[in-house]
Amino acid sequence: MCARVAVVLLVLLCLLHATPALSEGDSLQIHPVRLAILGGVTAGTVVAVHLYQQGAWWQGARAPFRFENDWDYALNVDKMGHAYGAYLLSHLFTYGLQWSGVQRSSSVVYGSLFGMAYQLYVEVEDGFHRDYGFSPGDAIADLTGAMIPLVQETVPPFRSFALKWSYFPSTEYLNELKTTPSRVFIDDYEGQIYWVSWTPRAMFSGRMIKWIPEWLGLSFGYGARQLADPAGRHQIWALTLDVSLSRIRTGSDFFDALLTALDHIHVPAPGLTAERGVVKLGIVY
Repeated sequence: MCARVAVVLLVLLCLLHATPALSEGDSLQIHPVRLAILGGVTAGTVVAVHLYQQGAWWQGARAPFRFENDWDYALNVDKMGHAYGAYLLSHLFTYGLQWSGVQRSSSVVYGSLFGMAYQLYVEVEDGFHRDYGFSPGDAIADLTGAMIPLVQETVPPFRSFALKWSYFPSTEYLNELKTTPSRVFIDDYEGQIYWVSWTPRAMFSGRMIKWIPEWLGLSFGYGARQLADPAGRHQIWALTLDVSLSRIRTGSDFFDALLTALDHIHVPAPGLTAERGVVKLGIVY
């Protein structure tokens, strides 16, 4: 999923949270105008993204559908990206359906299914491209990320976990921009870290750990470096403190919504990184 789409999704998440949902009494009744708006925006976005991807990734002649295993590509940082993208899409569809009057439980189910369907549509398109092929690994990651909100809705303790993303441009990417300005930073795998965050108070409902703030947690991160060098490429692991922005209440619907949207991003925090057997302490982003 391209970076521009990820930014748009975060903005839409913010807007949907900031717009008042239907009252509890209306929760069983679909709001036709809002549902039509949601459908129109979804259809328009899918078409726009399809056209963008045709120019960015799907150029050239199509080929017969084929499978292409790429388990070792980018040391699987791209698989984390697929899971995160599906997770983000599922949240977006869920909030959009709730805004349209669909019950929360149904919204989560359909949101997860829609998120998975879109990601798999992209994989199928890749399957007809001579340079890519349908990646089973990508599809598994898509399914995993899309189903996380549904699992969290079904098993409450899992709501204490979240997927997050952080990015800082790599030197290689900045150098390539000088000759290829059209390159998007979502392909800069060396600059990305994907995180699984855990908020203890959300799991234990504050029992016996009331001294821990509701918004404070831990994050475990994974990334890769020097991917262009077959001999030098390596993984990077991180363990940091984490701030769950969505659990901070400001008293403003807009700012609460903004924090909820931004909570899909891991903010810089003190912690440890392990790279090539060397452990460092510092601010990790």
